[in-house]
Amino acid sequence: MYVHGIRKLFSFKMYVVEHIRCDEDMAVVRLRLDRRFNICCPDCGAKMSTNKISWQDARDISLGIAQEVMLVYEAPQGKCYRCNSYVTVHPECVDPYAKATRRLMEYASLLCRFMPVQRVAQILPISSSTALRWDKQVLERTLPDPNFDGIKVLMVDEKSIWKNHSYVTVVINGETGELLHMAEGKKKKAFSSFFDKLTPEQKSSIEAVAMDRGGTYRAVVKQEIPDAEIVYDKFHIIKNYLSDVVDAVRRRAYRGAVGRIRNMIKGKRYTLFKNPEKLRDDEKMELQELLDAYEDISCVYVLKEELRALWRYKYGAWAKKHFQRWISWAREAENIPGLHRFADSLEKSKEEILNFFKHRITLGRLEGFNNLIARMVHRACGYDDMRYLFLKLRQDSLCLHPQS
Repeated sequence: MYVHGIRKLFSFKMYVVEHIRCDEDMAVVRLRLDRRFNICCPDCGAKMSTNKISWQDARDISLGIAQEVMLVYEAPQGKCYRCNSYVTVHPECVDPYAKATRRLMEYASLLCRFMPVQRVAQILPISSSTALRWDKQVLERTLPDPNFDGIKVLMVDEKSIWKNHSYVTVVINGETGELLHMAEGKKKKAFSSFFDKLTPEQKSSIEAVAMDRGGTYRAVVKQEIPDAEIVYDKFHIIKNYLSDVVDAVRRRAYRGAVGRIRNMIKGKRYTLFKNPEKLRDDEKMELQELLDAYEDISCVYVLKEELRALWRYKYGAWAKKHFQRWISWAREAENIPGLHRFADSLEKSKEEILNFFKHRITLGRLEGFNNLIARMVHRACGYDDMRYLFLKLRQDSLCLHPQS
């Protein structure tokens, strides 16, 4: 049966549509070889003599109301005398191992980007394990390899993605947001394995690496790219100050308070942590009442705001002066637990903190990427295949920040 225009839907080289049979929910498209073409070896391109012809089938994308479409086609087997082997030829659009067309696999992969594989299996006539396998195969075939040339800024951080505090180390290009590397663990090996992929020329182009104050990643940078400058992330520093100093003072005050004063302190942790510009009017009143009642809490709160002000400076020289003043102010407060120790740790990291004013980079982009990881892992109810998770994350990083 000849169907007008159907060739455009199934225009496969060396094949013509012989007939189509449609039921309510299924269509069968029968393809036969076009005898005007010679079969050629897919490896070397040499002409082959036909040894035998078998009929095989492959699933295809839906056609109209037919949710399931099956291609039935002639698959000639020929002998290639150049390769000295027997080869079975399939239509160029068919993946013989998946027994499906590549456009169906790519459509399943597209759906997997926006929904769990269990939902994909409800839309397409495939199982969830098949959808997952196809998605991985399509990503392996279509995603470009990470671009390590011309990298100027790296961002590195760890992310907990499994139970029992199982971590992965994530490395992205600080300028483009492209995911470059992901490895299990947060020790030196997880980060140093990234530099094993780079040539000496690629390493020499890296000017700065943004990270938190963990010593593990710092040691790797000093060993692998000693000329690059380390920039400690400002948000991690402020977060450490809030948890190590401000909250410690609040808890000590709460333990020593009674009655109405105790209720005044209770529940004010996040009020102290919030930036003043984000406080509601009622929160501002409660905060002012708390600061008036406790001198130590007022002291660490003022120091918190002065520490935040460090990164508002335009010039590094003025920022350096403000940093030294902040250290001296912190050391003058003798009765506040943890403040001296925190000030000493900041002074040891002075160079890495002030490098911000040379490169103006933070881990903000990577923290946003970590949120993407959390959402993706939650949607899939976890990943057992680290390579598949890397491909999924890399797909999103390239789509969010398309390469020029």
